Amino acid sequence: MKKKILYSLLAIIIIIGIWVAIYPQKALQTVVDLGMWMTSSMKHRDPSKEKPKFELTADAFAKEFKDNAAEATKKYINQAVLLEGNVTTVSGVTVSLNNIACNIDSTEVNKIKDIKVGAKMKIQGLVVGYNDIMDEVDLAQCTIK
Repeated sequence: MKKKILYSLLAIIIIIGIWVAIYPQKALQTVVDLGMWMTSSMKHRDPSKEKPKFELTADAFAKEFKDNAAEATKKYINQAVLLEGNVTTVSGVTVSLNNIACNIDSTEVNKIKDIKVGAKMKIQGLVVGYNDIMDEVDLAQCTIK
């Protein structure tokens, strides 16, 4: 009985291997489709509806990354933060508070046209990373508070 199962699994693996060798593009698309199907039913995170885990000024937040990027990354990555600071640039859907790039959520894009450089504001978003070359902290799904 164990040999039958083993031979069956081996035959399936060989058949899949041949299919992948003959149709690599179709095999890749099948894997991508399977991944999309598996994740499409998952509930996606909405940081605008979360209570921020950290509330601080943009300058203090940026200083933590500048002083010790590894520790700050461990502390803040994938966390909802509420930052207060002055707008330094507005470019497309990105609002910058000094060296913090906040990518505004698609539901809030209409508010960008009202933002003026130099204005003080609060932005809540999800910390997604730190670019040490550009010395820039990246936030995603940001909302204007």
